[in-house]
Amino acid sequence: MAEQRPVPPGSTTSAAAALRQAGAAPLRPGDPDLVGPYVPLGLLGSGGMGRVYLARPVDGSPGLVAVKVIRPEYAEDPRFRRRFEREASVHARLRTPHTPRLRGTGFRDELLWMATEYLPGLDLAQAVREDGPLETAAVWRLTAQLARALSALSAAGIVHRDLKPSNVLLSVRGAHVIDFGISKAVDSSAITGTGNRVGTPAYMSPEHLRTGHSDTASDVFSLAGTLVYAATGRAPFGEGTGVDVMHRVAFEEPNPEVIAAIGATDEALGSLLSASLAKDPTERPTPEALIEAAEAAAPARAAEAAESAGAHSARVFWPEPLGARVRARQEAYEALHHTPVAGKPAAAAAPRPVPAESPGESETPARLSRAWPRRKPVLAAAAALAACLVAAVVFVLTRQDAPASAHAPDTGTTSPVGAGPVDASPSPEAGGGPSPEGGSGRTATDPSSAPDAVTSPAPDASPTGPPPATGASAPAPSAPGSPTASPDGPSPDAATPPWISDCAHYAGSGRTRQGDSGKRVLQVQCMLTKRGYGVGDSGVDGTFGSGTETAVRAFQGDKGLGVDGVVGRETWAALRSAE
Repeated sequence: MAEQRPVPPGSTTSAAAALRQAGAAPLRPGDPDLVGPYVPLGLLGSGGMGRVYLARPVDGSPGLVAVKVIRPEYAEDPRFRRRFEREASVHARLRTPHTPRLRGTGFRDELLWMATEYLPGLDLAQAVREDGPLETAAVWRLTAQLARALSALSAAGIVHRDLKPSNVLLSVRGAHVIDFGISKAVDSSAITGTGNRVGTPAYMSPEHLRTGHSDTASDVFSLAGTLVYAATGRAPFGEGTGVDVMHRVAFEEPNPEVIAAIGATDEALGSLLSASLAKDPTERPTPEALIEAAEAAAPARAAEAAESAGAHSARVFWPEPLGARVRARQEAYEALHHTPVAGKPAAAAAPRPVPAESPGESETPARLSRAWPRRKPVLAAAAALAACLVAAVVFVLTRQDAPASAHAPDTGTTSPVGAGPVDASPSPEAGGGPSPEGGSGRTATDPSSAPDAVTSPAPDASPTGPPPATGASAPAPSAPGSPTASPDGPSPDAATPPWISDCAHYAGSGRTRQGDSGKRVLQVQCMLTKRGYGVGDSGVDGTFGSGTETAVRAFQGDKGLGVDGVVGRETWAALRSAE
């Protein structure tokens, strides 16, 4: 696919400046050129589950999106895809200006993605960290708008379960609740297993910590903690994720000094937040009561007038210098919004129509996990037919000169499959990364959970993995009438290189690069080490670090490939080659 990168109406320098101003980093080698019907412009963040790109529609339609792209080792897991569907289904139910809208989701070419409306702004944690606590008037405005968001969530039967400063976005349009990765629809089963607690301890509700139960009242408690942080720069029960913080949230009162500081500035605000932090959920105000209290405050009435003033309302919504930085984000959005896309291939200009039963750009969430398996039999049948034709041709060309002791290769691998390491993913909050499940410590090592996993077939069992990538030297089925091995003939592994016979962690050809982990990386490291390339002091550990990237670059250079340190289809084929 041709390279697709933004070409700004000025220079590349202005485009880079606009990306930085929008909070995005430049794209790197190996980043996708196209995700569904969207062209990535820059990288907004990354985390344990994947990356989030700032992107625009390839057809030039208005608006920018934030596209969450899940790491391949998770995307290949059908169970993870079902959980991802749940997040998309929850997000699709939202109808409020105080949350971003879902713009689409799909699974194609090994990319599992979800696109939401891009809201140019700063998260509350960053704003307070860099510009200090908000003034009382701004906290009241924040109360009114976030309470409206909770009211809309409640009306849709949704519990956010992870409301905290980093999940509140401040824009010229006001405040927005973001990141529904661990939200739960009230009418659906829990996403996590029994006994698990999802969320951030410093902002969890006491009932959620004690029993795992969460509802709208729990979100009100989390909102109150977020507002305390906005007003003081401090969490009401202290920061951290340790047991001491959990104990204070579950059983102790909030820090009296922090609450007193708010009350000294505005007694009504201090009383409202204290009531919202009550241990008993029934004693907390509802989102509607919070809205009424905020509207009764004079700053809230001023905020309503500012909201109708358009984009320049940021001057009134948020105090300086925060207001100026929010406006700068909006200006960068406008610049990137009008950036044309260069190098767009004809096929990408108008995405191909997708059959009703095929996953694609217009995919509805309910089809994601059903549609992908249906592609597998078609691909496998085509590859099997091609393998049989190749085997027949080879047999015809070689039968006259083949020695009597020639041995047809076995059809399945018999080498043991190495177990991959647990993917100890960093918190999704690190680097503003995506959080499909809140970074709940999922593993990607169960071979049965990924379509491309390779396992040792049992007797009379057919291998379940897909055909190897083009260029792989996996053995082909025996041609009818081919000579059999004599008892004293060479073993079938005698002519099979160790990077093929001993490395059976993964049989696909998904893009793999630094920062990835799981079966793909194990396969890369295993083949590199068997070929004589060192992958660093940690060895074959399933983590794509700098040592592995150096080895990949060296291998690519030796094979005359493009040296970028990313294992794409060509590099996979070269690694699996018998040469």
